[in-house]
Amino acid sequence: MKTACMTIHQNVLKTFLAFGILMTFSLFTNTMNAQTTASGQTVTGVVTSDFGNVSQATVILKGTRIAVVCDENGAFTFPQKLKKNDVLLITSLGFEDTEVIIKENTTFVKPFLEGIELTIIGALRTKAVTKAKDPLKQ
Repeated sequence: MKTACMTIHQNVLKTFLAFGILMTFSLFTNTMNAQTTASGQTVTGVVTSDFGNVSQATVILKGTRIAVVCDENGAFTFPQKLKKNDVLLITSLGFEDTEVIIKENTTFVKPFLEGIELTIIGALRTKAVTKAKDPLKQ
């Protein structure tokens, strides 16, 4: 009876060991598969307007919080690889927002921002000067 118990324990141990090796192998293959299927291309670009390159424009992947700010020359490199049909939203103060749809082999974009007509309304506060008559000096 003692030998039968040892063989059952050994079989259970071998089963758990085989299961552990199989799980470890599947985790590594899934990670490698995810890295190879995360295809896309790095997208760079320059944001322009009627006034030249737009510095400090924001380029956002629509529907996410992933974004990049253009440098002083209006150039940017998006921090994430983009896929076909991803939409970049380009915004800047004083300009209308614009969207760029990424096509299959897009690696460089040159979005154009149109200026918004601004109306500045100001008010000047002046100090009212009034002179009152002194009733004692009549």
